[in-house]
Amino acid sequence: MQRNRKTNDCKDLVTNHGGCPQGQGHDIDTDDNGNHETTVELEHTTSNEFNDYTGMEIYRQLRPLLICMRIFGLYFKRTTFQGRSRKPRMELVVMYCFVVNFLMVMNVLRSFTVYRIADDFDNVMVQRLLFTIWSTECTFKGLLLMWNCFRQNGLPHFFIEWDKTCGNIKLNKMCRFMMKKFLFLTFIFIIFNSVVFSLILLYVPLLKDIYLEVVWKNAVTYDNHAIFKTILGILAVLNSSSSMFPVSLFVVLSFAVGEQLRKFSDDLASAIADGDFNGRIDDFRLRHQNLITLVDILDRIFAPMIAAVFIANIPMFCLVLYTMVTTIDIHISLVLINLFWLCFILLQMTIVSVTAAWVNVKAHSPLDHIYSIRFSATSNDVQLQMLLFLNRLTGTQIGLTAMKMFVIDKPTILTVAGMMVTYFVLLIQFKMPVSADCHCNMTGTVFLNNATLIVSQIS
Repeated sequence: MQRNRKTNDCKDLVTNHGGCPQGQGHDIDTDDNGNHETTVELEHTTSNEFNDYTGMEIYRQLRPLLICMRIFGLYFKRTTFQGRSRKPRMELVVMYCFVVNFLMVMNVLRSFTVYRIADDFDNVMVQRLLFTIWSTECTFKGLLLMWNCFRQNGLPHFFIEWDKTCGNIKLNKMCRFMMKKFLFLTFIFIIFNSVVFSLILLYVPLLKDIYLEVVWKNAVTYDNHAIFKTILGILAVLNSSSSMFPVSLFVVLSFAVGEQLRKFSDDLASAIADGDFNGRIDDFRLRHQNLITLVDILDRIFAPMIAAVFIANIPMFCLVLYTMVTTIDIHISLVLINLFWLCFILLQMTIVSVTAAWVNVKAHSPLDHIYSIRFSATSNDVQLQMLLFLNRLTGTQIGLTAMKMFVIDKPTILTVAGMMVTYFVLLIQFKMPVSADCHCNMTGTVFLNNATLIVSQIS
């Protein structure tokens, strides 16, 4: 006779105590001989515990930056109920973030409508290309940040994993200083960029006509320019915030993880100096692996942004250099604008590259200490643990990548810098004029038999 599985332990509990363990349902059946059988249905206990990372210490430390990002529609909180349903719960500000990102997407689509096949490659075309590339980069950063706020293995995963690995430790002075510094730089850039655009549209007719053509095709011919100027001012604020705030969050989180890697390396050096390393090698290896997990989460969040910075800023650098070389005698304001953009592009690429390379250096820093240890008299277990540790440190590059294509390290910075210098030299060579004018003054007399030809001047 086929029945559900019998559970004698639960049967004893029913007989002696009159119940089953909490969370398990049971049915008591009677067979033909009058014996009791207990059918147990095991149910997974569903917990309504709220997976809230907003009470963690790192979240409280980052609150000034996150509040500023929320004001510009670039961040919202997303928490989850644990259990079978795992229903997400988000702030109402998510609708505001959606509207901001929708406007930026529409701006990118609008920027492609100002091109015509018959257009010349002049100053207006260069500014259109610059505005399209920059708007696309900023929109991509905003959408990427919104997506990582929503998905559970994005920013929420980083905060939860940080709490498991590092606990409720406070960010050190360096991380807090970097957060304040980048908040200041971000607001300075937003204000300066918006004010400069406003002054250009009001007091520089030449640049006003160029930027109106960037907003809309043949916008100069319209009688009312106020609507185009308003659109350009709003877009300057939205693009500036979307350009700087994701980079600021990337730098602060990277410095936080890098400082933990630096502290790990210092603890490792202290343990080696005290002769206590061999007995704790397994703990050090697992602790390093947990920190590398934080690096991997950061890479999963910001790798597309790093790739977007390189892909967008290198052609923008070339276009700005080309404009500076070809329009240096047109108007001083155009030269200053191009110089400002050149400094911004170089600064952004330098910040992203140096930060990612610094994390790479700190992740591999234990190698310098491990290579100084003698393992000839250690046991096989210790040597096996050390072999695993060394394979993790030397097998593959650890760090932040550009879409998993390459790890950003010090040689990467030199490669990118050399490539940009090469482009600059090529642009200068293409711009150098080769004068074909020849002014010759010549006076002479030519005798042809009995005829005389006097040549007085040839130019």
